[in-house]
Amino acid sequence: MLMTKKKIVATFFLALVCVVVPKAQPNFGVEYITDFQTNFGRNYNWSNLLHLSLEIPSETINKRWTNGRFLIQSRTAYHLFERGVIDDLMGYNNILGERIPFSLAMLGYQQQWGRFSVFFGVRNINQDYFTDPYMSLFTNSTPGMLPTLSFNFPLADYPFSAICLHAEFQITDNWLLKTSLYNGIAHNPQKKPLRSFRLNPRNDGIFSISEIVYTQNRIGQGIYSFGVAAHSSRRMRPSFFAEIEQSIFKNEQHEMGFILQAGYSHIATSLELNDGLNGDSKCKSILGIGLYFRGLFGKDRCAFGVNFNTANFVGISERALEITWRYQWFERLAIQPAFHVVRTGSQTGTVGMLRFIFTL
Repeated sequence: MLMTKKKIVATFFLALVCVVVPKAQPNFGVEYITDFQTNFGRNYNWSNLLHLSLEIPSETINKRWTNGRFLIQSRTAYHLFERGVIDDLMGYNNILGERIPFSLAMLGYQQQWGRFSVFFGVRNINQDYFTDPYMSLFTNSTPGMLPTLSFNFPLADYPFSAICLHAEFQITDNWLLKTSLYNGIAHNPQKKPLRSFRLNPRNDGIFSISEIVYTQNRIGQGIYSFGVAAHSSRRMRPSFFAEIEQSIFKNEQHEMGFILQAGYSHIATSLELNDGLNGDSKCKSILGIGLYFRGLFGKDRCAFGVNFNTANFVGISERALEITWRYQWFERLAIQPAFHVVRTGSQTGTVGMLRFIFTL
């Protein structure tokens, strides 16, 4: 049975490469991130992430086939050490993890009908949620994925992906509804690469996440969102989250704004924890606040940010502060130093980072 699945996957890839790509005019993208980390003591690390993307519009294959896209994204990650330079929970580095020679971040097809779009295929949650501009500046993992989700559900969070049905509906110019249904467990691509294609609701369940987003430009530029995530397992209770990004001042060269993030999950009882409950309420709540500045030092190509998060985990709390500055050195190259202070329980750690981001 396993060999049959492998043949099906291999046949699909062969068809995609030999039939679709030669007839199309694809849009190809490259993003390479590398950073150096130290705790200003004996510990240090070097992390790398290569992200490749390919988009093939359906019109390039057949002019009558409109408003469709084939989407392919891959990740390759290498770290000198797979552990961080401090033992934190929220994750001071959003690209640190296991060494992965190759994994699929996305492979599927998306179709647009007016204000409504649908995608089916392999996907990861980082593609659609927690991607607002201010939050994307920070190197800490929490602005990009709240621990009330990543700790409490076996979801398709970096570096994992899973089979997904994703839909978006632009209700009005200001209101957007997003919803996703994933195979209930995202499996490690290192151990079982083909498990990204697994669709087994009977054994894995279904993971769902939905978000309503309101965007306004009347009082500065603001993005307000509220969402809920749930798993079909009876023991995994829903998790709620909310986000605000609001600009205070903005012109062609300067911008100032603030960020608010909050998440809540039901806290497990001692009986549930002793029963081996997987993924329920390991993180009860998270609250984050931040400031974003663009052109702070007289250059419109630099961004400066300060972000503070406090999270309550089962039996312990953690607070994390990040100060970071990103400078677009050249058109394709950005440099970003960052400084982190993390207090986990009664232990305090500091991290200095220097990140380089290359895009093509």
